[in-house]
Amino acid sequence: MRAIAVIATITCGVLLAGLVACSASDDPVVSVSSDDPEMNAAIAEARESLPAFWMVYGAPNRGESDFALKVRIEDRRAVEHFWVTDLRREADKVYGLIGNQPNTVTTVKLGDEIEVPSDDITDWLYMRDGKMVGNFTLRPLFKEMPVEEVERLKAMMADP
Repeated sequence: MRAIAVIATITCGVLLAGLVACSASDDPVVSVSSDDPEMNAAIAEARESLPAFWMVYGAPNRGESDFALKVRIEDRRAVEHFWVTDLRREADKVYGLIGNQPNTVTTVKLGDEIEVPSDDITDWLYMRDGKMVGNFTLRPLFKEMPVEEVERLKAMMADP
């Protein structure tokens, strides 16, 4: 049962215009077991709905902005999930910038441009009318957060 690190909140980077990057002190990291059923269900839901994300990304028509993907990155030491921002698609490939400071993975750093393998996408989000759409992997982390933080985040989320 290998633990994976998941960026717990999205309060500093994703909710600011232009997806300003976060430092490790801004967004706490929560370790989650790789066999956590709630997290795995959230990742599955995000992956199943990824075609809807790409449709909106390709033709935003209701004020959608600040598109981001959460991507699984593994090195010899650890597995960590990062928000990747400033997305662009070229042919069949997706590229973006690492939007969080690594906690354990050493193969990327904040601001690095990476190619995003589709098999490594574990979540997605964008903003619409000031509300966050997506971010399925945040919900299983609510049980680890203070109640007031959970309520603040829920108020920022669009209805599912």
